[in-house]
Amino acid sequence: MSSDLRSGSAEPAVGIPRGEIRALTGLRAVAAVWVVLLHFQRLLNPYLDQVPLLRSVISAGWLGVDLFFALSGFVIGLAYLEQVGRSPRPGAVGRFVLARFARVWPAWAVVTVLMGAWVWVVRKGGWNADVLVPHPDADVTQMLRQLSMTHMWGQDGFFGVSYVLPGWSISAEWLAYLCFPLLAVCLRPLLHLPAPLVLALSCLASTPLVITAFEQGVPDLAQNWMTRIACGFVAGLLAAIAAKRIRRTERTESLALAGSVLTVVLMVCVFMWNSWRRGGDLGLDYSGVVVCLIPLLIVSLSFTERGLASLLGRRTMVYGGRISYCIYLTHFVVLDVVTTIVWQDPAKAWVPTPGFMLAVPAMALAPFLLAPLLHHLVEEPARARIMALVPKRRTAPRSVPSVAAAPEAPVVADSPSSGVRRLPVTVGDPRSGAAPAARVREPRTAWLNAVSTGERVAVPRPRVTHPVPVPPATRGRSGRHESESVSSSA
Repeated sequence: MSSDLRSGSAEPAVGIPRGEIRALTGLRAVAAVWVVLLHFQRLLNPYLDQVPLLRSVISAGWLGVDLFFALSGFVIGLAYLEQVGRSPRPGAVGRFVLARFARVWPAWAVVTVLMGAWVWVVRKGGWNADVLVPHPDADVTQMLRQLSMTHMWGQDGFFGVSYVLPGWSISAEWLAYLCFPLLAVCLRPLLHLPAPLVLALSCLASTPLVITAFEQGVPDLAQNWMTRIACGFVAGLLAAIAAKRIRRTERTESLALAGSVLTVVLMVCVFMWNSWRRGGDLGLDYSGVVVCLIPLLIVSLSFTERGLASLLGRRTMVYGGRISYCIYLTHFVVLDVVTTIVWQDPAKAWVPTPGFMLAVPAMALAPFLLAPLLHHLVEEPARARIMALVPKRRTAPRSVPSVAAAPEAPVVADSPSSGVRRLPVTVGDPRSGAAPAARVREPRTAWLNAVSTGERVAVPRPRVTHPVPVPPATRGRSGRHESESVSSSA
């Protein structure tokens, strides 16, 4: 693979797709569904008992959050790492932070306010609002902490910290976003290292989580949240650096295809091994050792469109990835509200009555109906309005060499429907029948006028004794790598 690596330049490699990487957007949908199934797992026991292998995979669904962390680091690394790391000025940093705020805050704010109001109403009515999980006080101070996405800062555990239990990861990611400018400066020198070395460092970034999982079998809720976000986010950033150094060739794509399949197979094997090793003890969980494979999966899916990447890149999967953040936020709301209403009597809690078990699949599907509403009515409109506040950067046109003055000829439209204006025959062109001129300015002047108005023109190349300098090609600023469908959240 060494022949496919960039050896000198730190510019984005040929193989990195411009814009949205559809396979990674689809992977976000998988991560969201994985977390949903985990939280509904206990209620879905009558169904999961029929598929033992599926239970082994679902029980490791908490790793969907770590997958989100790594995906966020990868996408942000592609889009911002060189820019912010090269010039961490207030303007560039401010635009980045505002873009991330616009991405995660609107949907989070709506869900937080609604759930805070729900907790307040339930408690005022004399009911127990903490049937499923404990909630913080429904007061102004706590609400401000939730809305500022700082509610996890300084906390050790997850329970009782947020109105929505999965909200701990929103606070964790917000901290990572604020630390990103410093990380970008520290990691930028790695842009010149060989891709295999940086990819190895990306896998090694999760070493603390791997060692803890293998030796102690610590379940997700007992792990340190700062370690998880630090390892996952940095691993994603390093994976982005490695991806920037890889060229897309036939060999690279074949290796990526094999790597994506092999990584998934290894993950499933680890999940089955975890089920065997824990021996039915739900207080132990060794499946966290697979976090070191997540960077390999992400990079592999970025360089192939076959196999697993083809499935993840389908329209349904991509749309699921775009609403994955809203799925993540709403699924626990449904679970919390329904169980609070049904299980007010402690004797009925976790009792698998036939009627309730029959309704569980509908409960699990409800978030997939609520998420599109939250996405289209809140997340995207609010994000667009917030980003509209950012002043657009203007790029000064390149300087054009001056030429000798000559009578200017008018520019005429070649065709009303073509949208392209052509220049008439000019002085100095043999077709005009006029005496040749030493310099011709008409094409240059028309080109400058067209640049100022944004109009496309076709400028004929006059045949003169002294050639007219060709105007430099105007290159548009390439689009960001980051698709905000690759939402980064959670």
